[in-house]
Amino acid sequence: MINFRYHVVSIIGIFIALAVGVVLGAGPLQSRIQSGMSTSSSSVGADPQLSAQADAEAAGLKALASSTLSGSLAGAKIALVVAPGASDDDVSALRSTLTDAGASVVGRVTLSDNWQSTSMSQYRTTLSTTLASHLTSGAAKTASADGVVGYSIAQVLTSTGSETDLLRQILTDESTPIMTIDEDPSGTATTIVAVGPRAQASASSGSTPTAVTASTDAWVGLAQAVGSTSGVLVGDASTRDAMVSQVRASGTAVTTVDSVGTTLAAVDAALALATPSPNARAYGVGTGAQSVIPPTK
Repeated sequence: MINFRYHVVSIIGIFIALAVGVVLGAGPLQSRIQSGMSTSSSSVGADPQLSAQADAEAAGLKALASSTLSGSLAGAKIALVVAPGASDDDVSALRSTLTDAGASVVGRVTLSDNWQSTSMSQYRTTLSTTLASHLTSGAAKTASADGVVGYSIAQVLTSTGSETDLLRQILTDESTPIMTIDEDPSGTATTIVAVGPRAQASASSGSTPTAVTASTDAWVGLAQAVGSTSGVLVGDASTRDAMVSQVRASGTAVTTVDSVGTTLAAVDAALALATPSPNARAYGVGTGAQSVIPPTK
């Protein structure tokens, strides 16, 4: 069995290749990294020495990538959208990587279970009729009900005006909120990064596990909106049923990054934002990943 040390060393090798401008594919190497990651959670948690070693090697990975990332996101104004169950630690680590690359994180919102629960699908369908009347994008108005919700969230983060103010009021209504605004970007964001939960969210990672059944349509709707801003969806694709895997299978035009909570995911997200694309792209080592890392400029 390939241990976690081998996994991290393999990834460090990838970024050494990046430093000299070599773009690696996602074939045999991806399989080796996937094997390494599958053993990391239990091994690291049970062995303090291995955990310390993993932390040191993750720091080495980030250091190796820093020369590629430095200044790559200068001028970018990013809003973070945090899905239910996502770890605060993971969001903070991702935010740190983005700012280290030169980006300004100008806002953050947290989605409620009302946004994704299958039991609230009819509510969102009804709500979408009202939301659509305040959307400024014609394409957004013709989206599915959950797509309209997603585009409404994006509009609140990236634009201003009376229609946007009404959307904000509807989405944050205290009786049945779709989201709460933690840091108001006042419509100044130019792109969105959405962060989902790990495969097995735990209190130790700063997350709040959610017991609701998540709607794939809600995630696809959010992904469409994130994609419209050339943003990135970061989450879990460890199984075919994981939400990032489902978004990838839908063919939605958005960039996805799996293995949320790892240094690789944070670095991949920053690299992907530095090379935006209107097409569907999938980075990481999970289900549906096209390559381990994005290409550099």
